[in-house]
Amino acid sequence: MLISSPSVVLKFGGSVLHSPADFPSVMSEIQRYLDQDTKVVVVVSAFYGVTETLIARANTENLSTDSVAYAELVASGEMRSAEELTQYLRKHKLPAAVATPKALGFTAEGPRTSATPQSMQPQALQKALNSASVLVVPGFSAIDSQGDCVLLGRGGSDISAVCLAETLGLHAVCLLKDVDGLYDRDPNRFTAAQRLTHVDYATAKLLGGELIQPEAIDFAQSKNICIEIAAIGKPGRSLIGEAKLARATRPAERPVANLVADELIA
Repeated sequence: MLISSPSVVLKFGGSVLHSPADFPSVMSEIQRYLDQDTKVVVVVSAFYGVTETLIARANTENLSTDSVAYAELVASGEMRSAEELTQYLRKHKLPAAVATPKALGFTAEGPRTSATPQSMQPQALQKALNSASVLVVPGFSAIDSQGDCVLLGRGGSDISAVCLAETLGLHAVCLLKDVDGLYDRDPNRFTAAQRLTHVDYATAKLLGGELIQPEAIDFAQSKNICIEIAAIGKPGRSLIGEAKLARATRPAERPVANLVADELIA
C-alpha cells in the first residue's frame, strides 16, 4: 500500500452515470467509505451516450482515428464528467480533486484508439491522494511516450480502474454497474437468471459480454487483482478472481453460486 490510510478504487460507468442527476447516489457511495476513514479513488466514464456523440462528431469533422485530435475529442467526455463530479462533491464539502491520466503519468502503447496500459507513476498518485481524500480520475484514456492522448478501447474505464488498483497495491477493485453482479444468463431476458458470487477470470470473460471490458479482466488476472461487480445501493456483488486475495470492499453475503468455467460449459 502506497499510503498509510486504507484506500479503495471505485469505477462508475456510463450505465449508472447518465447525467449530473446521478451525482447524489454516487456521492452517497463515496461517503460510505469516507465514513470508514478510507480514501476513495473514483474512476468515471463519460455520461451515458456522450462517447457515441463525440465519435460521431469526430467523424463529421473527418478526424483520423490515428490522430491526437480524435483521441482528445473522444476522451473529453470522461474529462467533463470527472470535472463536474468533483465540483459537485466540493460543493457538498467533500475533499475532492481531479487527477488526469497525464498528471498521474499513466502511459499506454499501441494503436491510438486501443492502446495497452504500460505504467503509472506511484509517486504522483501518492501525492494526489495525500492532498485529497477523494480523487476523481477520468477513465478510458492515457498518454503515449510523447505525452499525447491515447484511448484504451471501448469500456476502457474498466482497465483504468484496475491499473489504479494495481499501482496502489490493492488486491481488489470495484466496478459499479447497473446490475448487482455477474449473472449466469441475461437477467433482463431470463427470470431464472442467478447472480454468481464468485467466478474465475475465464468464466467472467465467457459471461461478461458488454458488462466488463475483456482486456480489463486479462490485466487483472496478470496482476492477481480481483474485480468486484456491484450496483449502487444494493448489497449483492460478484467477485472475479481469487477470493483469498481480495479484501472485500462491500459487505459479505451468503453465496448464491460458486461456478467455474468447466461447470458452465458442461
